[in-house]
Amino acid sequence: MTVHHDTIIVSRDLPASVATVFGVWCDAKALERWYLPGVEGWESQVLEHEFKVGGRKHLSFGPAGEPPYTEDCRYEDIVADERILYSMTVATGAGRITSSMVTIEFAAIDTGTRVAMTEQIAILDGGDTTEERRRGWGEVFDKLEAEF
Repeated sequence: MTVHHDTIIVSRDLPASVATVFGVWCDAKALERWYLPGVEGWESQVLEHEFKVGGRKHLSFGPAGEPPYTEDCRYEDIVADERILYSMTVATGAGRITSSMVTIEFAAIDTGTRVAMTEQIAILDGGDTTEERRRGWGEVFDKLEAEF
């Protein structure tokens, strides 16, 4: 039984207002379009989304036709148009692979919005790697960028 701790930071500058960018993090249908790693053929389904402090975000995602990953989150802090903070556990059919604290920050810039994600992650029993998680967040942010 092992645990590896790390911090992952990913950010993007988006050509949209802070309120618009914040809004796509709040909306379950929008999350299904862009909030998933992977290349073509990956799917996401929001199973529950109660966007409030103490609320839950629960979703499944992964390559079509394969056993999905699940993400179970609890919103710890929400400040409209400024930040979203949630605890997150990712699992497969074999069990939990990571547990994290994720902070999403939004800042107005001349060209729109800078959105930055910081994940403080505990990788459990070699179920993931920092490099794979960083790549996955990059793919998520690529899809977010395509929303605008």
